[in-house]
Amino acid sequence: MTVHRYHRQTLLEGIGDEGQERLRSASVLVAGVGALGCAVADHLVRAGIGHLRLIDRDLVEPTNLQRQCLFAEDDLGSPKAAAAANRLQAINHEVKLEAVVDDLRPAVAYDMIEGCDGIADGLDNFATRFLLNDLSVKYGLPYAYGGAVGYEGAAAFLRPSPNHRKHLITREIMEPESGPCLRCLVPEAPPAHHTPTCDSAGVLAPVIAVVAGIQAAALIQYLAQGTHLIPHVLTRFDARAMRMHQIDISDSRREDCSTCSKGRFDAIENSNGNQAITICGRDLIQLLPPEPKPTDLDALHQQLSSHGSFERHAFLLKGTLLEELDEEKQPVGLTVFPDGRVFVHGVLDVARARTINSRWLGG
Repeated sequence: MTVHRYHRQTLLEGIGDEGQERLRSASVLVAGVGALGCAVADHLVRAGIGHLRLIDRDLVEPTNLQRQCLFAEDDLGSPKAAAAANRLQAINHEVKLEAVVDDLRPAVAYDMIEGCDGIADGLDNFATRFLLNDLSVKYGLPYAYGGAVGYEGAAAFLRPSPNHRKHLITREIMEPESGPCLRCLVPEAPPAHHTPTCDSAGVLAPVIAVVAGIQAAALIQYLAQGTHLIPHVLTRFDARAMRMHQIDISDSRREDCSTCSKGRFDAIENSNGNQAITICGRDLIQLLPPEPKPTDLDALHQQLSSHGSFERHAFLLKGTLLEELDEEKQPVGLTVFPDGRVFVHGVLDVARARTINSRWLGG
């Protein structure tokens, strides 16, 4: 008797052969193929999810190898989405893998979720998370939120209100009691100086594994069992205290939420959002937030000073990042304005400018 690769999984109550077939027919968007995205995708591929679409704009860098489990030294300089897809295909040849080397933005958002049954969050900024949240609510897709920085991480499995669903998904999974969307929990993106990133504050790799495990466990069970068994909770993990804490968010849906209650999808529909403008005659790109975002330049100055040379001027913060080099191997410059506008100096590639902005400013 030959035991198939999913045997230990099909032994589980609630999955079985029928649940495994549901997984085989399921499709998931993994948005961001960094530390969280790699770990979640690894779990999903090994579980036998039939189709994974991976989107990421970045290339593999040496500092990624400490925590991004799908990459090795021979992947350095390769697009993350493509390198991850290659590694995942070697793990499970049965899974259809689609690598998209692009920036997740409104122009490509609809194509990214077409045919998908769920969304896995591997992002590092709230601007793009709000875009995922809009897609989740508008199209009725479960959203496995996750985030990790320093010694702490958090995850939640968000199922949107059905009020505004447009059934683009391949099949319907009944969800009699919907919980909050991300906007209910975080109405506005935190200011840049309040949102440390892995690059500015570091991250303990095992924290990534814990958070990604929660995200993947929720998606696998939900897609395999077709039920609403996953509780509406926000799970937080503190590695220094070795403590897990859960917050019940089942009653956290806000009646005044702009997205799930009022049906506004600003992150998708705001054509002025996240603009990147190349300044003619100068080696810089200007990044504009969707709307003016008050930025504490003094706090940001303190945060960035250990990573480069920065000067605080009356109406701006300007300096260079020693860990980011331009084509001439010179430090990339940053100019940050009080309204959230950013100049990235020495870079002509929009995708890289956005990466630097997300990495160091959390925007």
